[in-house]
Amino acid sequence: MRAIETVFVSLTLALTALGFVGAYLMHFPPPLSVELPVEPYESAFGVPWRYLVALYVFLVLLGTAAIASAGEVLHIKEIEVIVKDAVVIAILSIIVGLITIAFDLERIERAGYATLGHANPTSVMYWMIMFYILELIFLIVESWFYFRSDLVKQSELKGVKGAVGKILSLRFIGDYIQNRYFTSSALNKLAKYLTTRDKSIDSEVARSIGIVALITAVLAYSNLGALFAASYIPLWHDAITPIYFVVTAIFGGAAILVIATIVTSWATSSKEKLSALPVLRKILGVSLAIALLFTAWRAVIVGYPGVNHFAAISVANLMFGSYALNFWIVEVLLGMVIPIFLLLLRGNSIKVLLTSSVLVIAGVFTYRFDFIFAGQVVKNISGLSLPTPPHPFELMFILGALALVTFAYYAVYKLLPMEVEHAS
Repeated sequence: MRAIETVFVSLTLALTALGFVGAYLMHFPPPLSVELPVEPYESAFGVPWRYLVALYVFLVLLGTAAIASAGEVLHIKEIEVIVKDAVVIAILSIIVGLITIAFDLERIERAGYATLGHANPTSVMYWMIMFYILELIFLIVESWFYFRSDLVKQSELKGVKGAVGKILSLRFIGDYIQNRYFTSSALNKLAKYLTTRDKSIDSEVARSIGIVALITAVLAYSNLGALFAASYIPLWHDAITPIYFVVTAIFGGAAILVIATIVTSWATSSKEKLSALPVLRKILGVSLAIALLFTAWRAVIVGYPGVNHFAAISVANLMFGSYALNFWIVEVLLGMVIPIFLLLLRGNSIKVLLTSSVLVIAGVFTYRFDFIFAGQVVKNISGLSLPTPPHPFELMFILGALALVTFAYYAVYKLLPMEVEHAS
């Protein structure tokens, strides 16, 4: 196990470093005698919304937060054992997703000025950014209450974990108040709360915030779909797109949670969280079936020749042209059809469930890229409408971003009390 862990850490850190190098080279390309294929900049000829936009959509549309919040709000006991994992994955994926889109947009330092000084409430993109920022804030606050009691207990340890527990639980503030002997009853109550464990209060507050987080998550997912649907791009301009984004976020989040649950249970030699798998299997199966139906109807409605000529060309190119292999083999067959059959036939098997989830993630990942690129084939945002290969710097960044999320999740498991909560 130690050797595997060393290899894992080394690999993820190396890929993360490669991603930062790719990000640097995208903005400060070296003078090369050999011209690289298609510069990865918004001003380049070719497809302007490229792989970093697709990666952003993939990362921020992993609906683990919605599943966690829904499980807590509905008091689904099987989901409660993986709430910490779900919230942590959501926070990490959204943060890295926002970093990704920041590198793609460039001049991100202008965001605060534009948002606070020149906000445009009529812009769909403005609300997408606001909803994701609000979701991130709610998730961080919600997760603090989920972790607080266990962090207070962890603060009693020595070394790095003890220091992390004391800082993140804010116990150091409680200790400071108690040592100063303040006469204020409110301060003394705050100090007592910060230095003692009370999971009943923490759970109630977390559930209350979870309701708001769930609503915000659904708004963020659907608003991202609306951002594409509101454009004049024929393949995207569809009222079903926001709903479809919510559905894909749900089965993508369920698949990620299945993988995380099985892998972490194996790594920690604990089977407690495996009790969540039957519910996750149902969520995954039902949402996949709905998504398959949506995929068929979107192809018919958007691609019907008598409605929109350009949309029909885009759908034809997606299904029978440049992206046909991706669409039929990876998205539909591997990403939806085979997982549905596996879940129906042998869904109770952990190996089969893990295999199905990996296939689903591969399908979702491919769908995000095909959706971005196929939509720009006949009518582009700017520049020329040419299907372009990924730039080496883009591939470096993609690998680095995915590695960063993976390593950050591992680091959280090492530093925070990720074990299943029990009543105190």
